[in-house]
Amino acid sequence: MGDFVPVEDETLSVTSAGGRIPAIDGQLVVGNDDELNSTIDKNVQSQQIQTVRPRSKIETDYDAIESLELVLNSVVKVFCTSTPCNFYLPWQKKRQVVRTSSGFIIKNKWILSNAHAVTNASSIRIRKHGDATKYPSRILYIAHECDLVIMTVDEEKFWNGLEPLTFSYDTPRLQESITVVGFPIGGDNLSVTKGVVSRVVMSLYAHSVQHLLTIQIDAATNPGNSGGPAIQGKHVVGMAFQGQSQAQSIGYIVPVSIIKHVLDDIERHGHYTAFPHMAFYWLPMENLSQREYYKLKEDQHGILVISVEPACCISQVLKKDDVIMSLDGIPIADDGTVYFRRGERLNFKYIEKSKFVGDTITFTIIRDGNELTVSSPLDYNQPIVPLQLHDKHPEYLIYAGIVFTVLSRSYLQEYSSTEWTKKGPTNLVNYALYSHLEELGQQIVIINQILVDDINHGILSSLANSVLETVNETKIKNIKHLALEIDKITNNTNDSKQKYIRFGLEHKQVIVISCERAKQSETRILKQNSIASPRSPHLM
Repeated sequence: MGDFVPVEDETLSVTSAGGRIPAIDGQLVVGNDDELNSTIDKNVQSQQIQTVRPRSKIETDYDAIESLELVLNSVVKVFCTSTPCNFYLPWQKKRQVVRTSSGFIIKNKWILSNAHAVTNASSIRIRKHGDATKYPSRILYIAHECDLVIMTVDEEKFWNGLEPLTFSYDTPRLQESITVVGFPIGGDNLSVTKGVVSRVVMSLYAHSVQHLLTIQIDAATNPGNSGGPAIQGKHVVGMAFQGQSQAQSIGYIVPVSIIKHVLDDIERHGHYTAFPHMAFYWLPMENLSQREYYKLKEDQHGILVISVEPACCISQVLKKDDVIMSLDGIPIADDGTVYFRRGERLNFKYIEKSKFVGDTITFTIIRDGNELTVSSPLDYNQPIVPLQLHDKHPEYLIYAGIVFTVLSRSYLQEYSSTEWTKKGPTNLVNYALYSHLEELGQQIVIINQILVDDINHGILSSLANSVLETVNETKIKNIKHLALEIDKITNNTNDSKQKYIRFGLEHKQVIVISCERAKQSETRILKQNSIASPRSPHLM
């Protein structure tokens, strides 16, 4: 995760007076003019005069230049002010951040760019190539999984002289040339860089932590390039979106097949749904002893199912110890790959991600030595610990100063954005990595912190980051269920047993609170901590 970085430009981060611009400071050095001129004179005197090659001998591809000029007019610069959520203090937001990125015009007066550049947006403005005006823009559709956003500008003047770019639906082949256009750091004008396709692979999208098809290129892709088109001839073959922090000359573009999937999804459903996800865990079948144990013949190949999440649709047809030999008739090799094109193979998830939610997929499996064919609809369910909560406010509930919230990777990343597995609470990290969704709507509710007050005096502060399991012996499904149980208990004044709430935590820990004292303390606790509301709006 830490290796992949979105290539947005965060050089305009809002800082206090005297603050530095983090991404530029240390990269550009401006020296004294007299000293610089003196150095230049010495260098000129010490070098021999070299012959300049006549312009007539320089080969120029005028067709390529003309094609590129047509493209440049449809590339725009995106200015976004975002206000990130605070998952540790869920009733607050963090300081505003200003980012710039790139985008380009497509059909229907739509502007295509990267989702990570406009996440949690408070304001979005767009500037055309060669123009000085920044036009207000708004988001129409956003697909965080594949890091895409579709925006538009309502002011008609903006669209004068703009033509939509067209897509090439053929995935570029290795070593084919690609031109990347955008507005990276180092200047305010449009930048054009050129490179070749290094490989096509299923790779991690840093913004969503999802594995989707990507194209790796060696063209320079720097902060600010995000959302810019990757061009071959007159057509778009992808969109720049991330690089790799621990390597040079490695950039990634979103291929047109992913962009087309989103556009087709919107056309089908009127909104973006998701890429389907088959929630099962598997092992390769390359080991000879393992193949013999599961009764595979020499000409049979596939992957071993080791578990299936009960909430996923495919749990109705797949079982533990099944060997999946093919998907929709496409054979799966023992290492989990499928044929893509000559000399290239991809992870079998490529087939799954080529489909839509609600589509049917067919498995050919070996079960107890017998070959079977089974089918299942495809769905998408957020994991029990969500991988990302972009554009969503954290849910919280405060009772007697105890702050309850929902466990997510966004919460754990408050401890460290890249090293949360090391720096986050160990018990919660284990839940994030190894928990399975048992039923739809299930969440892991945790105690975020305890706001000190007389009512919770004596309750151990070490209970922070504990997982809530029960309320008065009722198993809690999610935070909305928690709110309903608390309201039911506090509103039932006839039952003497309901005068107290007993919160059962993991490791058999217990917290008991008087309902009457909790009600009396609420206003005081909120005022002491400058909190406007004791709950998220949808829990009121």
